[in-house]
Amino acid sequence: MHWVERFFDDPLFARDFEMMKGETERTAREAEFIVRELALTTSDHVLDLACGMGRHALVIAPRVHSITGTDRTASFIEDAKVEAKKAGIENVQFLVNDMRDLAHEAEFDAAYNYFTAWGYYDDETNFDVLKRIHRALKPGGRFLLEFIHRDAEMRNFRSRNWRLNPPSTVVLQEERFDFTTGRLHANHIFIESGNIREIEIDHYLPSSDEFVRLFKQAGFKTARLVSAPDGGELTLNTRRLAVIGTA
Repeated sequence: MHWVERFFDDPLFARDFEMMKGETERTAREAEFIVRELALTTSDHVLDLACGMGRHALVIAPRVHSITGTDRTASFIEDAKVEAKKAGIENVQFLVNDMRDLAHEAEFDAAYNYFTAWGYYDDETNFDVLKRIHRALKPGGRFLLEFIHRDAEMRNFRSRNWRLNPPSTVVLQEERFDFTTGRLHANHIFIESGNIREIEIDHYLPSSDEFVRLFKQAGFKTARLVSAPDGGELTLNTRRLAVIGTA
């Protein structure tokens, strides 16, 4: 079983994403960044790829014509549907779909993939996802991918770390970066009420210049880099970046 299936389908592992639902100020700031950098308008049909529980899509929906959110995790999609119904948002649809199976052609004016939700698979598959996104966009369509800024991450890299997921889950992390493959290998141990669960993660982290090359190889005419979510110039102190490509 691939680690993605274990991680996102396990309620304990996925609790990080549930916690974000309550971070309304952060979500609003990120959604405004997406709208601004993609120059979204009320006539745009937008794709939220790996939408999770729909926290960005639900904020962006009133600003566009329609939005489609897709995610491979069925429980996330069900949660997003419930939230959309409670909010009375009717121009958004949420669908269970793996990004590796994205099959739309020239359908969307813009698309985004937020919070390091790409790079989970082998190099060929990761690149194929980028090509599928390009294919899903109309000519001139825009795509924003938000990610860890590897250059800044390596400056502050810690091989061991821990955090507390409220109310009582302790998460221990051991990480190793492979400079030959550009992949981060991480072992996460979750401890809650005496129960211990462990998962190993293998994730591709391209450098900023590699992202530009990948976008152009996937068919994007342009690819620019900005700091996320402020939209400023990328520097070695920037912890997160966004790549914005034009189809």
